Amino acid sequence: MQKTNLKNHELITTEDGSQSAFSKTYGENFHNTTGAASETLAHYIEGCKVVERAKEREEFRILEVGLGLGVGVEKTYEVVKDLNCKFYFTTLEIDEELILYLKETNKIFSSLEKVGQNYLATIGNFHITILLGDARGRIHDCSGDLNAIYQDAFSPKRNATLWTTEWFKDLHSLSAQDCIMSTYSSSSSIRKSMMAAGWKIKKGIKFGKKRSSTRAYMTGKSDTDIMEHLERSPAITLTDENAKDYHL
Repeated sequence: MQKTNLKNHELITTEDGSQSAFSKTYGENFHNTTGAASETLAHYIEGCKVVERAKEREEFRILEVGLGLGVGVEKTYEVVKDLNCKFYFTTLEIDEELILYLKETNKIFSSLEKVGQNYLATIGNFHITILLGDARGRIHDCSGDLNAIYQDAFSPKRNATLWTTEWFKDLHSLSAQDCIMSTYSSSSSIRKSMMAAGWKIKKGIKFGKKRSSTRAYMTGKSDTDIMEHLERSPAITLTDENAKDYHL
């Protein structure tokens, strides 16, 4: 079998020893260079309180925006595999070469089977669905009642259409009432777009050189200090209409 060559990506090793990649298409790294694994654990698994909340449920549904090198899937599986809960992990990916590369090089993805435009695999209590194609179209094929969203798209300056109010409305419509969405971005424009879509915004953790991040909830109230800052901020609310002109 001919091995998949990563034509569109360059592999890199981050400071915690875990592997990431640089996208030639988007001109950006997949992860913070401080650490792909540690960023995934901090922003997404801990940020969405996956383990803590899954212990109280029979099923838990996660959506990841961007498969990348599969770090989100891999690290989530490692921390939940022994829990008495069924996990349904859906991830969106536009570049098939990444999926094929992971199938050949990562044991967790070795049993992936292509069914239509999806890649599917099941490992014990952990069910993986990769929706291949443009995320803005494939999101409508995603099952609802999401309990956690890893909003890990390339940055707004590189891929603005996955940060607009319309995008966050789509995610909101698929989410259960207890859903937590976590992202590395603390941009005022992004936070305004989330709020315009109905999300409640709270400050997330600091990681690496970034001073803050964002967590979004279906219920509750947004942080008062964030609300006051956004009211003063001249940053635009990002929409599909103005996304093509957006620059940080």
